[in-house]
Amino acid sequence: MSSIDDRAIVDFVQSLGSPSSSGTISANTVPNKVSRRELLARINIEEATLLAEGRPWYEIKASLLQESDKAFIKDFSGMSDQYDILIPLSEDRAHLSPEGYHTFYINQLEMGLRFPVPRFIQSLCDHLSVSPSQLTPNSYSSLLGLGILLKYYQAPLSLHLIYNMTQIRQQDVGKFFIRLKPEYGFIKGNPSSHKGWMSRYFFVRRNVREGIVWYCDMSWAEKPTKRVLPPPIQEYNPIPFIKDACTKCFNARDLIREDLLCHFGFSRKEVAVEGDLAEIIMKSHLLEAYKKKKSEASRGSTSQAEERVDPTSEEHVDLSLEEPVNPPPVELPKEKKRKLSSGGDKHPKKKKTSSSTELNTEAGTSQPDVEVSSFIAQPVASTTVAFFQHFIPPLDVPVVSSASDKKITEALASHFLQALVWGGELSRRVTKAREVAHSSKRSLNDVMAKHDKLMKEIEEVRGASDAEKRSLEQKLTDSEASIIRLQEEMNKAGEEA
Repeated sequence: MSSIDDRAIVDFVQSLGSPSSSGTISANTVPNKVSRRELLARINIEEATLLAEGRPWYEIKASLLQESDKAFIKDFSGMSDQYDILIPLSEDRAHLSPEGYHTFYINQLEMGLRFPVPRFIQSLCDHLSVSPSQLTPNSYSSLLGLGILLKYYQAPLSLHLIYNMTQIRQQDVGKFFIRLKPEYGFIKGNPSSHKGWMSRYFFVRRNVREGIVWYCDMSWAEKPTKRVLPPPIQEYNPIPFIKDACTKCFNARDLIREDLLCHFGFSRKEVAVEGDLAEIIMKSHLLEAYKKKKSEASRGSTSQAEERVDPTSEEHVDLSLEEPVNPPPVELPKEKKRKLSSGGDKHPKKKKTSSSTELNTEAGTSQPDVEVSSFIAQPVASTTVAFFQHFIPPLDVPVVSSASDKKITEALASHFLQALVWGGELSRRVTKAREVAHSSKRSLNDVMAKHDKLMKEIEEVRGASDAEKRSLEQKLTDSEASIIRLQEEMNKAGEEA
């Protein structure tokens, strides 16, 4: 691996061909496509060799970023002048960053990471004894989405609350995924994969003369460390937040919008929120339509519903260290799923009086009546109105509560929820169609780009072949001419003799 002195020499040599102050660009600054192609081919051969030897991923993957990506990284991540970016050389590796530098990935930035790394994420990583650079991209969207919701509900970003609502899984040696526990699964929508993200890393160093550079240990770890939680700084009851959040299903990609990250202090790019903040937050969840679709898919098999709650059914080993702080509130979605999957909606009259008693006995506390399987097929007045009141402006709550005719209020709430559910379903279908269209367009663009590249290569090969053919023809002509001259000289010599 190259030392810092080697890098200084490389940077100095590259700076010799940099644009001058007059704006003219030297011919040496034009990227050499041939050398880049050769470099990528050499990297592919080296990675294939290391993979065949059984090396771990972090010893195999080289960074494919270029010096020209520095400006994009600095702008996208919101870095100040206190940060230095270093593009790795082909022999560098993610786990062996230069002294003072730390590794981060482009896909982490795409999933909401901004610099400085949010303090609550650093605190969680410090408690787990893992580096923020070892978290998968989806870890950042899940943690930042949770952070935005907690701040929106005016809840503290305490280590106790974040730790007890999340779990960490080891996807590979030195690679970890942090997400919400299954019983708190109100944040969805993360991509299923990030193709090639482990080859898109860069090194970052923070230049701070005074104060603390990082609030956690940035060194790499092979696995999380089991540690005792410190006492909470302030007391907080998370039950109201959990109750309200578990009735919704938020889209992680909508929660990590740049304006929301800036508004809640997770980004310093100074992007203002346009429109009403409450409407933006509430538009990011899919409401009951998403949950209804999942419950219908699992109807008829109780074990499938239990597997979604049981973390041991996952592929990786669960490294979560503690149980949730308040398990009773999250029992409601479990019971609801069990009743839906066991066909409890076939006899609503018989179960309407007994289900609430069963829930109270199992949970140990008095819970509201939650046997509703659909707000459209079987709307329950009390639940519908209670849910509808969450969307009423605070100034209008007394007016709605004091309405003389409760049936009108119930009908209004029922129609509102029907429109809300079908609106969410329509939005989901439109979003899916748009994603398919974008995917098709990207595929077409990729095919056309490959076609153009292939045609250029064919033209280059054809041009080289034509040039070689002309050269051979010229050599043949010269050879014939020399043979003729030799024959003439031989004839003259014979005549003279």
